[in-house]
Amino acid sequence: MEATEEAGTPAASRIEVDGRCFSVHFEGPDEHVVRVDTGSGERVQLRRWGFDEHLRALDRHAWADERGLRFDHEGFSRDVLRDSGVPEPLHEELAPLALWWATGGDREPTSGVGPDGWLRIGAIRARLRPWTFSERSRAMGQSLTARPDGSRELGLERYLRAMLAASVVAFEPAGVELSMLDGATTAALLDAVVALNTAGERDEDKKMRASDAGGQALARMTLLLCRTLGWTPSQVWEAPAAEIDRLLSILAVTEASAPSPAAPRTPGLADYPDAVVIQVEAG
Repeated sequence: MEATEEAGTPAASRIEVDGRCFSVHFEGPDEHVVRVDTGSGERVQLRRWGFDEHLRALDRHAWADERGLRFDHEGFSRDVLRDSGVPEPLHEELAPLALWWATGGDREPTSGVGPDGWLRIGAIRARLRPWTFSERSRAMGQSLTARPDGSRELGLERYLRAMLAASVVAFEPAGVELSMLDGATTAALLDAVVALNTAGERDEDKKMRASDAGGQALARMTLLLCRTLGWTPSQVWEAPAAEIDRLLSILAVTEASAPSPAAPRTPGLADYPDAVVIQVEAG
């Protein structure tokens, strides 16, 4: 981003997005408004949009199908422009800039979640924690709606709201709430929370999902050690290989030396004291 001075106007910045250049002027408290010079000479205003608008736009323009997660960036950008009252004929020209603006393109990237769980985004800090399996299951159940064909559709807005509510423990300064965030802060917070709650896919996950002989052996060994030690799969996989070998050897020895259960005894008449005995004799 390059800032330049233009005659009779405040300092302008030249922004390049997807190979296209835009001349913009940041204004307002904390530069929450940007004015853009269009190709026709008209100057239009983009304002920061809020938390609710951002989640609703994601619900409309992001979805998952057989090819994975899809995002209609053009539709999202047009929502941003409509929110600021930008005339429809300018939408195609300004769509790349709108997407850049809405997702916090003018801000420094966050430094990531610290060891204490705190994340700084601009002027605020948020303390994060991973959500629990129970919280995720409840959110999934509350976010799925049935379609007429019997399939179910995920309400992304409701799901993301539940994830943020569970994972954002506190804000600084005090008094900040999720609903008060602008779209750019929301985007950065969502990136951090999703990364925290997915924790990245491991090679072990891919191997087990393949369901071949090696994947099945890994799954059986992991489950055995988790049950024995009360560990999570990640703890098992991150333990030193030599210690895992020792544990497996100990389990093999103790299982081999354990007494075999006695064979079941055939019940006799004494086991049924109330039985009636009928004796049949020839003749």
